[in-house]
Amino acid sequence: MLNTKFNYEVEAQRVVEVLRQEFPTDTIDTNEGYNGRVHVKLVSRRFNGMNEQEKQQFIWDLFRDKLDTDAEVISLALVYGTDEL
Repeated sequence: MLNTKFNYEVEAQRVVEVLRQEFPTDTIDTNEGYNGRVHVKLVSRRFNGMNEQEKQQFIWDLFRDKLDTDAEVISLALVYGTDEL
């Protein structure tokens, strides 16, 4: 699966659409990673007070729930609470 090539523009749009369902007004940014994979940066008050493990568990559970096996298109998720800025 690591050598799978993805269409970054298409996949990034899908990832943002999924995130917008849960985070309609929060800051979401994507960048292209290896072979078109998506790197995600998300800033939301919903992560305030969470430690890194809790934030990562939350976001990857969301990706797996909403994207199922297509979650492999995401290779990095940087998640911040507004209290970290």
